[in-house]
Amino acid sequence: MAEPTVSAKDKLQKLRDRFAEQLPKKVEQMKDAWNIVQGMRADQAEMKNFLLTLHTLSGSAPSFGFKAFGDKVREIETALKALGSSAPTQSVKLWIGMKMQELAETADIRTEQAEVQMGVLQIGARSDNVDKSNKLVIVVDDDSALGEHLAAQIECFGYDVRFYNDLSAMKKAVMHATPAVIISDMNFPGAEFAGAEAIMELRRENCPTIPVIFMSQRNMLEARLKAVQAGGQAYFLKPVAMCDLVEKLDNLAFGTVQEPYRVLIVDDDVELSQLHATILQEQGMSTRVINDPMQMLKHMVGFRPDLVLLDMYMPGCNGHELARAIRQIEDYDGIPIVFLSAETSVDIQLEAIRMGGDDFLTKPIHPEFLISSVIIRAERMRIVRKFMARDSLTGLLNLVKTQEQLEMALIRAKKSSSPCIYALIELDDFQAVNDKYGYLSGDRVIVMTALLLKRRVRASDVVGRCGGQKFAVIMPDTEADAAFMILDKIRESFARIKHECDLGEFHLTLSGGIAPYPQINDVVALNSEAAKALAKARNSGKNRIEVADR
Repeated sequence: MAEPTVSAKDKLQKLRDRFAEQLPKKVEQMKDAWNIVQGMRADQAEMKNFLLTLHTLSGSAPSFGFKAFGDKVREIETALKALGSSAPTQSVKLWIGMKMQELAETADIRTEQAEVQMGVLQIGARSDNVDKSNKLVIVVDDDSALGEHLAAQIECFGYDVRFYNDLSAMKKAVMHATPAVIISDMNFPGAEFAGAEAIMELRRENCPTIPVIFMSQRNMLEARLKAVQAGGQAYFLKPVAMCDLVEKLDNLAFGTVQEPYRVLIVDDDVELSQLHATILQEQGMSTRVINDPMQMLKHMVGFRPDLVLLDMYMPGCNGHELARAIRQIEDYDGIPIVFLSAETSVDIQLEAIRMGGDDFLTKPIHPEFLISSVIIRAERMRIVRKFMARDSLTGLLNLVKTQEQLEMALIRAKKSSSPCIYALIELDDFQAVNDKYGYLSGDRVIVMTALLLKRRVRASDVVGRCGGQKFAVIMPDTEADAAFMILDKIRESFARIKHECDLGEFHLTLSGGIAPYPQINDVVALNSEAAKALAKARNSGKNRIEVADR
């Protein structure tokens, strides 16, 4: 496992040191609470609070390296729970008094450092070594006509493409400038798997690890195995479907840009909740800690978590009651709720899951197990949200979500007194493509258009599909002239793309309409004026971009 970052390691060690400093005081507080519980002044509420204190320490102490201490606390908790509502007998009181004395003696005994490192401090930091500014793609193919055509098509998507028709030239080029991706033919004259062998030779020469896509006319397992052995991440059959190639190219060159998982931690134990938050933050997650469970709903609205990590026993309510209350709110009935508690009773754990939880994790928990459990369930939530918010064919935002994004963009623009653009893009004569080449070819064109728009607009821009052959683009902090230049270049690139299908090859064009804010200052008007500008582009001969009258 990778070493944690220095700052995270220091933070975790400080949390542990703080816990160690406070432990003797916690023991004294427990003794005072026990004296009240066993005395004449005790009532059920005080017993409940005492049990809650024991439960909290039985989970937090081992997490900070005090396993022996935590085990003794758990023994006391288990013995008192076994009494139910009955008052403790004199023998039980004497036994607990002895255990309290043992707690005081073990408060200074720390677990061996190696065990602490394994259980608490050894967490791996996420790394992202992808250089997202590198747009260089090398294409190598002995068929010059095919290779040059492929390079020209890829350039339409904003890449800097260099083509070579022999492997030795490709290897020399790689030594001078490291590309983001290499696209190589598998077969060359005189060698059946020369493409794979050349890549393996580069790797043996300590060349930087470069993602590789292989192409071949032969769909044979032996060739595919050679590609895998050479480290190839994809294997496409010729003729290569451009939309599939570009989608894979984008993924390899730029990686999957993903918003950090948002985890809401609800736990009254201040130190332990901060420990879990630090572990998850080191993995790139965004966390928010709530020590008062009654504040949970407010943070559900403001933080919009992908997952809730919920303690079982807290002052004012227990975890399964809180989970059930949250589940009654329609917006949150599908959000993953994972209990994290020192509770070891299987019956109680199952009851908590029946009451609204998705899983039950037991304190103390190994960092790797915590990280994996959170990632698996948060990812599932992201997938569900994606299906609800995204167009199933292109992965772009659907119409409803696009309009929500437009509303938010307009609010931000008004607050910052900055411009904003809303544009509608439509494929020209698209129905003729469906009629002549079939709906499958039409779908491929839709996907290709979506890929082009996503690649050629900025990361801060929003692209959505409005249904059929129509798309929307939201461009914050952008004036109309700048938006026109960007979209017109996209229009020119799209017109050069050759679409291929079983029935032949064809080109297609697109038209667009731009509506600028603040000249047009509300969502309804932006939609209306963008549609009018698009209609003007269509009526003026198509294959053009128009700006709404101001």
